[in-house]
Amino acid sequence: MKFDNIVIGGGMAGLSAALRLVEAGQKTLLMASGQSALHFSSGSVDLLESEGDPRAALPAFMAAHPDHPYSKVGMQNIEASLADLQRHCAEQGLPLVRHDTNHQRLTPIGTLKRTWLSPDTCACVTDAPIPDVLLLATLEGFRDFHPALAAANLATHPRFAHCRILTGEIRLPQLAEFSRNPHEFRSADIARLCDKHHLVADLAREISRMVQESGVPGCRHIVLPACLSLGLVGPRLAELEQRTGCTIKEVATMPPSLIGMRMQEALKRRFIALGGTFLTSERVLGARYEGDRVVGVHTQNGDDQLFEADNFVLASGSFFSRGLESRLRGIREPIFDADVLSLEERDAWAGRRLFDHHPFMGFGVKTDDKLRVLRGGKSLTNLYGAGSVLAHYDPIREGSGSGVAVATGWQAAGHILGAAQ
Repeated sequence: MKFDNIVIGGGMAGLSAALRLVEAGQKTLLMASGQSALHFSSGSVDLLESEGDPRAALPAFMAAHPDHPYSKVGMQNIEASLADLQRHCAEQGLPLVRHDTNHQRLTPIGTLKRTWLSPDTCACVTDAPIPDVLLLATLEGFRDFHPALAAANLATHPRFAHCRILTGEIRLPQLAEFSRNPHEFRSADIARLCDKHHLVADLAREISRMVQESGVPGCRHIVLPACLSLGLVGPRLAELEQRTGCTIKEVATMPPSLIGMRMQEALKRRFIALGGTFLTSERVLGARYEGDRVVGVHTQNGDDQLFEADNFVLASGSFFSRGLESRLRGIREPIFDADVLSLEERDAWAGRRLFDHHPFMGFGVKTDDKLRVLRGGKSLTNLYGAGSVLAHYDPIREGSGSGVAVATGWQAAGHILGAAQ
């Protein structure tokens, strides 16, 4: 099988690269080994931890970190990549919103996390006034969102000092159709039920009941866990708002996160609609070479079946996605045996405390200034790296994870397209 490009990895980095390539008319194959980290994601896109405009902070940050993936992409391309992501998501009915500064999204435990882009259905704090009353509600039997905990944490935030935070519980008799313990429902279980039955009227009645029982005037702002649909939830929330007269937003839950899953599915649909080929459960195990070029890759189905291409993008993820493997005296990239940044002494990999700096977060594949993967100290001329497989950045500490994924995936595709001209 011969393609113009093969992208390895179905997460944010791989999809960003594949979308740019296929939209440019390139015959592109995306190979995903299974669920990506998006299934565990909030669905928001972090650019850089900053109280103000992260774009203003990026030039100084890149100057201080010349090996950082952002430094290899450049400011103009970072912004272009994020604009492209917004465009693709909007085409699939999943609008992403941003402001002139980082906004704060509500987490499932009631803390606020700075981010750059969020789906418009998400509960976020912006420069707009905080409501006087806020109702955090869950569904009876749902174990992955606890309104009382979220309310207690949110109440400690200075901007919510004047806000009265209420909690409630929605009771749906239809949940009884599950045979398992009623306290073991996951977000996907409830979403399947909501997609199977038309429960908007039942949900609206329950929301109206909670509002009435609260006895608090002005209780019109509701936050629910993201579990009302496996697909695009915007129309469902809009109908609920129309029926109840309330403003209703959702918060990402503990994994599996439906907001992240919707993002992946939206981008996957977009890629296929543009003519791309998407293979799932196809784990790449190794590659063949001709000098400093990759000729093809083979999967668990056997090395006699070679997937060939002119160019390749490695977006296989970090340790979580098995894009990197931990070894006794270091780490390894398992497909291409690429050069990696690591430390030989395992005791130096992590800090002593949970919230210390952990050096292993910066481990990963080394690339040149065009994001070409290094192997044996030399660049492989047609293999590019993108996303969390890359070295020299700490997505947690910097608040840059999904931003780096989008920017490097988009830029890797740009280098391929530039070389083809």
